[in-house]
Amino acid sequence: MKKAITVNINGYIFNIDEDAYTELKNWLDKISNQYKNEKDGDEIINDIEMRVAELFTDMVGDNGVVSIIEVNNVIKTMGQPEDFEDVSDNKQKGNESFSSYEKKKRYKNRRLFRDDENSVIAGVCSGLGYYFGIDPVLIRLAFILTIFIGGFGIITYIILWIVSPKATSTSQKLEMMGEPVNISNIEKAIKEEVEYFKDIFYKKKNNSKNQKK
Repeated sequence: MKKAITVNINGYIFNIDEDAYTELKNWLDKISNQYKNEKDGDEIINDIEMRVAELFTDMVGDNGVVSIIEVNNVIKTMGQPEDFEDVSDNKQKGNESFSSYEKKKRYKNRRLFRDDENSVIAGVCSGLGYYFGIDPVLIRLAFILTIFIGGFGIITYIILWIVSPKATSTSQKLEMMGEPVNISNIEKAIKEEVEYFKDIFYKKKNNSKNQKK
């Protein structure tokens, strides 16, 4: 007989076996120790916990019990903090080691989401662009052309708008691009997003100063 413990992971409630809880806690503690002193550490830890909760929900549903098997599968999927090099080192390496097999695997693992960050209306075309590996501008032009050829593209767009979820979490954005949702890529995505918004902030600030002059 095993003792089950109720845990709250990023707002999701799970029942988890005692041995599975110990393994999960040790892993999450290592992640917390790795990122707690970083500037974006809290956000990285939060997104990792969110992904863990999503994986457990897929594995056991809302009422199942998480066992050591599910915990080990999650850890295998996400990886150990020490397994990954610093994000800046990965950037310097570029895509030199990105094999054709890895490119095919990345394409296969893509999921269809609406890309709200690069949207004109609802992010449908940008999401389709990621999914099929096509420039979203070409997809937008195709939808515009259908307006003059029966107008069926408008109906298709509305249907895709309704059925395609918006990529809101870091995990969903990575899935949309076909990237593995692991510790390394979550860290990289969050840091890039922070830099992106920082650049926008400084540009607006500089424009404001120039207008005052």
